[in-house]
Amino acid sequence: MTQDVRDLLHAAAGLYRDDPRASAMLHDCLNRLEQPLRVAFTGAPSSGKTTLAAALGEWPTRALRDLVLLDDPGPADDVPDATVRLVRHLEPDELAAAHPPAGSAFARQSAVNSVLVLSRADEVGAGRIDALLTAKQLARRAWREDPLCTGFLGVIAVAGQLAYGGRSLRDDEFDLLAAFAAVPREELERHVLSVDSFTDPAFPGPIPVETRRSLVVRFGMFGVRLALTLIRTGCDDRVKLSAELVRRSGLGELRDTLAGCFVARAEALRARTAIIRLEALLAAQPRPGGDRLVSRVERFAAAAHDFRELRLIADIRGGRTALSGEPAEEAVRLLGAQGTAPADRLGLEPDADPNEIYDAGLDALRRWRHEAERPDRPHAERTAAHVVVRSTEGLLALFA
Repeated sequence: MTQDVRDLLHAAAGLYRDDPRASAMLHDCLNRLEQPLRVAFTGAPSSGKTTLAAALGEWPTRALRDLVLLDDPGPADDVPDATVRLVRHLEPDELAAAHPPAGSAFARQSAVNSVLVLSRADEVGAGRIDALLTAKQLARRAWREDPLCTGFLGVIAVAGQLAYGGRSLRDDEFDLLAAFAAVPREELERHVLSVDSFTDPAFPGPIPVETRRSLVVRFGMFGVRLALTLIRTGCDDRVKLSAELVRRSGLGELRDTLAGCFVARAEALRARTAIIRLEALLAAQPRPGGDRLVSRVERFAAAAHDFRELRLIADIRGGRTALSGEPAEEAVRLLGAQGTAPADRLGLEPDADPNEIYDAGLDALRRWRHEAERPDRPHAERTAAHVVVRSTEGLLALFA
């Protein structure tokens, strides 16, 4: 795919060689094909973009090391290859505003580069202790049932402040929280109902108001209450508490989604960005002979199977196809949701023998061809099976 895009960009560079601005843009597109994937965090003010990007950007994980995280880039900044769109509520007006402009036909067809995040999940249900569980259920339901969520690769509930606080929890902060947790619950309960009650000068004990206020700034009132509960129930050191706060925040699910949907498809998403920028140039500044380049771009877009795979993965996981149970699990795996290497797609060990991989692929191809050709299946289900067949044929072609 990358070589096809590079050829298109070189052809365009020849067409626009007398235009310094267009030439610079095309040169930038060529360079970007070899650079880390750019992921933008966007959303309304106070949605927590900076906090969430910081929580991920300090995470020393191999899954995300090849990403560049951009905090709400403006029009003049780097064009992102993928986007994490943050909303505070799953309301129609916020969801509608989270959708990017329609763009070209190829941009619409390949609109598989966005994840939606309910970014202040701890505020759901007035911040009750089960707020995160409730928020995750709401996010799953919205992805499955709300038409405004169908354009996203996932809808994930994350408590960004809790995630960042948990990731960067210090020893002195743990000691403070442990001291609060040691206060008898009946004495402390009414003082952790709100920020005002927690920072009230009448708060029991010698800990200054400013120290208590700093804990609220770092973790939020929900985070403080959750940390106290976790310490009382077994998180008796900083490492344990940090890990549990991060786990409950939803940051791990977001990390896994970014790894599976963005990192694993980095080549395709970088190619998508380049093609969309090239399309815009060809439309805005038509040149003699440009129609032939437009036709080549259209042929590339029609043959780009990676985007069909991503769209179908999202539709299956979002419950928008008739596939369910084991067939659905196998389909998303063959489509590359757990890795795009042949062994990953077939659920085999990374060091599996090539003959074993080929035989497993051939078996999968036979079964899914049968599903694609069954006249008793709805058209949409047979269409989905055809996409899986194309993916399986592609992995077998590697052994030809």
